[in-house]
Amino acid sequence: MKFGCTGNYQKPEFFKIATEIYYHLKNTEHDYYLSSSALTNGEHPELKEVEVKHIQDIAEECDVILSIGGDGTILATLRQIGKSTTPILGIHIGGLGFLAACSQKDYIDSINEIINGNYFVEKRMLIEATIDTNKSRKFFALNDIVIDHGTSARILKTHVYVSDKYLNTFESDGMIFATPTGSTAYSLSAGGPIITPSLDVILVTPICPHSLSARSIALSSEEVISVSFAEEPAGMAVTIDGQVRLPVDYSTKISIRKADYSANMIQFVHNDYFQTLRTKMGWAGNVR
Repeated sequence: MKFGCTGNYQKPEFFKIATEIYYHLKNTEHDYYLSSSALTNGEHPELKEVEVKHIQDIAEECDVILSIGGDGTILATLRQIGKSTTPILGIHIGGLGFLAACSQKDYIDSINEIINGNYFVEKRMLIEATIDTNKSRKFFALNDIVIDHGTSARILKTHVYVSDKYLNTFESDGMIFATPTGSTAYSLSAGGPIITPSLDVILVTPICPHSLSARSIALSSEEVISVSFAEEPAGMAVTIDGQVRLPVDYSTKISIRKADYSANMIQFVHNDYFQTLRTKMGWAGNVR
């Protein structure tokens, strides 16, 4: 098999893990490539024998992409590989995280499971945002697309339509449009529900709404959500997966829908979403 490796190379754990994986795969006679963004010449001599490739080449040539870091690293990896169907194995070295299938404790065992074919590929829904300003641009998100009032102290008034039917004008600090995967991210902090990844919905959650009756709503992924603005607070912006931020203005039109492709994530039979949820949320269980 061919494995490509990328991740958060600013963390010292990255190179320790990347090196251990290299020697393990070398001993088991599997190919291993390192993303060109992750290596500075001469900085890590233990990896000097590893062939370096651009992340797009890794996505095209490899069977599996290893993404070492936190959830943000996996989101960045997905953005870099675009519509590639190459599955990603997240190796978690961050704090709170929901996306990785293994951690620093068991990544060698997980790689062995992949080599032996004891894994499956879980498809995670993405959403697509078309942002019309002076030109039309498309962005894709695994977690969420967030609109906020930026540096302005004024409330953001957002008109939201669902497949051309008026939903509401939300007066709030902003709006979150989340996938089921993203329901445990910003939307959860803003009071939204937890949606299991197997469901096919788009979650609409206002941020600090001015009205107590304004609540998060889950919509069918078949719907197309249209967003426009009643007035213009200075500094308003759209953020995609917490990583790409674009300034927008009063005239901007935003359309959000289910993307025409999915994120492919490696999972193992022994992984249990609800166990992960209990652990990450700190639920004690059997509380009276």
